[in-house]
Amino acid sequence: MTAADLLLVVMVIGLTAYALLGGADFGGGVWDLLARGRDARDQRRLISASIGPVWEANHVWLVFIVVALFSGFPPAYGVVGSSLEIPLAAALVGIVLRGAAYVYRAYGAGAAGPDHWWGHVFAVSSTITPFALGVAGAALASGRMSPGDPVEPLRSPFGIGCGMFAVAATAFLAAVYLCRDAAASPATEHLVEAFRRRAVGGAVVCGILALILLPLFWHEAPVVAHRFGHRSVPLVALSAVGGIGALVALARGQFMVARLTAGLAVGAMLWGWAVAQYPDLIVGQVTVDDAAAPSTNIHAMLYAVVGGLVVVLPPMIVLYRLFTRPEPVD
Repeated sequence: MTAADLLLVVMVIGLTAYALLGGADFGGGVWDLLARGRDARDQRRLISASIGPVWEANHVWLVFIVVALFSGFPPAYGVVGSSLEIPLAAALVGIVLRGAAYVYRAYGAGAAGPDHWWGHVFAVSSTITPFALGVAGAALASGRMSPGDPVEPLRSPFGIGCGMFAVAATAFLAAVYLCRDAAASPATEHLVEAFRRRAVGGAVVCGILALILLPLFWHEAPVVAHRFGHRSVPLVALSAVGGIGALVALARGQFMVARLTAGLAVGAMLWGWAVAQYPDLIVGQVTVDDAAAPSTNIHAMLYAVVGGLVVVLPPMIVLYRLFTRPEPVD
């Protein structure tokens, strides 16, 4: 394994962390948007309390991925920045609006609380970001991206489908995570069943979208699809086991087990895509060897990553342990 390959593995680990932690935050926004019925206000309060202490910290992983791509694979960074400006700009706008809306809703809405109109901005922007990132991922796999045609990724049915799948996957994760948060307090136990149903619904939607995407995958990204069939079947099987295990654990009330298995389901699918994508960073345009910076630069980046993890990981672990339990709903 070369230094460039090792940096790429570290980047995928960071992407997995962002998908499982930040992705669940975005999924919470999806359920905030879809909250209905007499418990809608309580559901929104639980979502807000669950993601509040950690939502900003989760973006550390996204910043790391961007910096690693820029430092380790500058030609790929240039192609991505000049060809995917619309979906990436949409994702960035969603991230910024989501954060601003969350703060204004929490501290500036007064008695209006989670039903304030800032709450709707928060929910919509939380949905936009995973959709846009899903579209960008599809463009990397298919190679359908051109600096002269920035809307090309949005014309692809495969890209649109991947965006919808990303939204459904984050919603599934969030619903599973929220089951445990709801069960953590007597004041919110009545919400467990609602989020359990949402988790099942999210899993079903993910399955339907996967079946729809399969022929589009072979048609629009044949290179990656061929590798996927040869390399990634064990990871797909692991993802399916994780998804089924999460639903079984939810049915039994084993919410921590459900969290772990749901994370396995999403993480295994993400790694399945990464394994099939290799050695292309952008199919048909840029490979790992073509885009890799000089080995001295990559070694320096890897040393910086190790040093950064030593500094960052312990306080982040403490943060998650201390603050992932939501406050009781009034």
